[in-house]
Amino acid sequence: MSIELYNFSQSTCSIKVRLLLAEKKLPWIDKCLVSSENQHLSDWYLKLNPNGVVPTLIDDGQSIFESTAILEYLEDKYDKISFRPKDPILCSQVRAWLVFTDVWPTPAVRVPSFQYGGLREKFKVMSDQTFKALRNKRPLKVEFYESFDKNHGFHLSEVYNSFKVLLRSFKRMELLLEKFSGPWLFGKKYTIGDIAILPTVDRLEDLGFDALWRLTYPRVAYWLSNAQERDATKKTFYHGSRLSHQFPNLVRGAGSNDKIVGKFLNSID
Repeated sequence: MSIELYNFSQSTCSIKVRLLLAEKKLPWIDKCLVSSENQHLSDWYLKLNPNGVVPTLIDDGQSIFESTAILEYLEDKYDKISFRPKDPILCSQVRAWLVFTDVWPTPAVRVPSFQYGGLREKFKVMSDQTFKALRNKRPLKVEFYESFDKNHGFHLSEVYNSFKVLLRSFKRMELLLEKFSGPWLFGKKYTIGDIAILPTVDRLEDLGFDALWRLTYPRVAYWLSNAQERDATKKTFYHGSRLSHQFPNLVRGAGSNDKIVGKFLNSID
């Protein structure tokens, strides 16, 4: 067995794969790319992953990409320690949740990450021509970057739309935690369903947007606290894996953006 993972230290999709590798106690080689150098758009990387995104897992010379597909692959091949329910009905519900996270909260969290997490700082110093060329080189997410102003970020309506998606996601989590009586999304067993959403929730807490769930969805708050106490989580979120580690002057942690959340919540009342 020879597992390599091409990833970014702060990528939420990279983190969820690192979480499962840690939970399964699998040995792997960290091929951490430097996002500012755009190594994921280089010709050699695009041969591994034509989508030009992270993560990409290499196992015995074979390339597997898209983070959720990687989670499923690792569950299929390395099932000595399993994080997928044995019951087929419950397993189908976990898979449905994986689809939900890919379609809704995972893309939505990119907006506050860029707007408030310091990620737009690297684009400010680029010329318009360089930024446009870099944007157009991306096999995916071109539209995302077209809606992003490199100097001012996203329009407030884009930010609020992302918050609405995330708020609905937390409501869905709260309902799952209530339905299955916790402590995890699908009951007593910690699954890839928990792993898939954890980096998104942790990112929002790191950005100071935990008011999106802190008061309204207490089960989500308790779930997050439990997940962050797991040994694999502590190992995965090493120093440098959160935006607050890279941009301490911009990102101030839990509760620091309560005013922004408050204005958003008032706008939808």
